[in-house]
Amino acid sequence: MNLYYPSKPYISLTAFYALSLSDYKMNLHSHPSFEIMYVTKGCCEVFIEKEKHILEVHQFIFIDANLPHRLFIEEHQFCSMLNLEFSCQEERTKINLSELVKESDSFLKLCKDSRSHLTGTDIYNLGYSLKDLISQLELTLSLDDLRIQRQKHLQKFDSDYLICLLFFRMLLELSRCLYQDQSTTGALYLKKACDYIRKNLTEELRIPEIARYAGINKSYLQSLFSRQMHCTITDYINRKRLEQAAFLLINSSLTITDIAFHTGYNSRQHFAATFEKYYGSGPRAYRQLHGKQLETTTGKERFSEKDGIWNSKPL
Repeated sequence: MNLYYPSKPYISLTAFYALSLSDYKMNLHSHPSFEIMYVTKGCCEVFIEKEKHILEVHQFIFIDANLPHRLFIEEHQFCSMLNLEFSCQEERTKINLSELVKESDSFLKLCKDSRSHLTGTDIYNLGYSLKDLISQLELTLSLDDLRIQRQKHLQKFDSDYLICLLFFRMLLELSRCLYQDQSTTGALYLKKACDYIRKNLTEELRIPEIARYAGINKSYLQSLFSRQMHCTITDYINRKRLEQAAFLLINSSLTITDIAFHTGYNSRQHFAATFEKYYGSGPRAYRQLHGKQLETTTGKERFSEKDGIWNSKPL
């Protein structure tokens, strides 16, 4: 990662979005900005050269500038994600990485990392810090759109300073997830197990079989899920099945019985009871209401900056 050069210590935030996508195929592309993708729901695939990375809930990828990549979401799948892009420059901005380099050993390690892209699991608060930063960026754009004249200069100063602090917090959380108290080997086992679960959601999933596929014993796998995913393996399987069911209820015409069997439940009654316990309403009511949780979202738009002006366009 060529993240920090003393001659280019200033950061320009160039693009961001927080949205849900389904059946999405992005063209291979590159840009002169670093990029962070963080999955909050569902799953996606990110291709970098000939390498494929599967990202599940609470997993992320950090991509170097000018590195060709593309995002892919399978048909009938969905993914909610947070995304941020930023570049380093000589021109002065409110965000100066020199300050962070002096104070954080883990961030300095990130700057010296020679890999072109980094993946990891959020074992701390990276998701919350990224969400707060994107929410503040969107709020700042809303204030600018309203053309607020009264105390506008003061509000702008406060907003710039807050964005700087939130950006630093996000980088610290990113560095901590990548380099502190995290076993790289353990993360690889966890990814392999999650991939197996995702591909076999409609089948009967047994923990010993999942552990055998991942190449570890079931006790170690259970501890990995507890430590890094903050849930049991069974809870994770149920959550993935119910997330897929909720998506199909809203975005397909399948009957509730078909959805129950499609997501690995042996009976409609068991599925309905489990769904209601998890979502607070039965499948039929959920479908009728098109239930939507309150969360950070930029709708269906991606915001990007050019020559000091923020523009939006559909993703």
